[in-house]
Amino acid sequence: MKFTKLKIYLLPALLAAAWFGPSAEALAKQPDAPVSAPRPRVEVAVVKRLSSVQQGINTTSTLQALEEVILNPKVTGRIDNLVVAKGDLVEAGDTLVVLDSRNQEAEYNSMQAQVAVSKAELSQSAVTLADAKRELDRYGRLRKSGYATQQEYDTRSTTYQAAVAANAKAAAQVKQAQANLDAQAVLLSEYQLKAPIKGVILDDYDLTLGALVKDATNVLRIGRVDRLKARVDIPERDMGRLRLGMDAVLTFESLSGQTFYGTVTLIDPYINTSTRTIGAEITVDNQATGFKLRPGMFARVLLVETSEENPLVIPTE
Repeated sequence: MKFTKLKIYLLPALLAAAWFGPSAEALAKQPDAPVSAPRPRVEVAVVKRLSSVQQGINTTSTLQALEEVILNPKVTGRIDNLVVAKGDLVEAGDTLVVLDSRNQEAEYNSMQAQVAVSKAELSQSAVTLADAKRELDRYGRLRKSGYATQQEYDTRSTTYQAAVAANAKAAAQVKQAQANLDAQAVLLSEYQLKAPIKGVILDDYDLTLGALVKDATNVLRIGRVDRLKARVDIPERDMGRLRLGMDAVLTFESLSGQTFYGTVTLIDPYINTSTRTIGAEITVDNQATGFKLRPGMFARVLLVETSEENPLVIPTE
């Protein structure tokens, strides 16, 4: 009895499965269910509008004084007076350092006195010459009148010639004495070191009063800093992009957030065969910046080729 009931209950289920269920061939032909592809990651950036954007050649440089001079004496002496110190502004012609020149001053005074003596001797010889000339002229008239002999006339003539020679010698001695005095004046002037250019004292080499300086000793370094220059080296392949008058934008790590501007004022007429680069010089008006820039500062430089005003920009990444 249990077996019969089982057949009665299972048979309808099997018939229903055979009637309503898909065949094996249909199941084999049925396509696989599509697998959803991973969605791409999207990042959002804020679009900004800048006042301007420049593009061009990027490089680096170190600022230098537009003009720079190292002062060293032509003579040996001890420093008697240091008129300036590091950082002082000086004008061309200002006296900066005075060396002890007492011996040279004494020599100068002696030579000055010798010039005075030589001039006095020249004046005396001029008087003697004038007297000799008058005597010669008088005896010339007396000889013509028969009141003087030829011998007397010849004697006065010899005296006159001697006076002429003595006067010429005295004049030469004056010139020699004056030349010696002028040479001593030049030597004496070397004991005062003057500024050859307008600028700032960049270095005083820690010299002090009484220090002995010799010929070619570095005493002061002066630089003109109202205008600075930045030397750059551009690869040879980019030399065609370089031109005089090109604008340059300079930034400095020590002055973050500030931008400074210059102009290309010099392009070397040759290629450096060692580095395969061409050199150029950028001039920056430091006075216009309020003297914020100083020689020796490291700069990042952009030589501007194109400039876009009020562009829309997004971060490069």
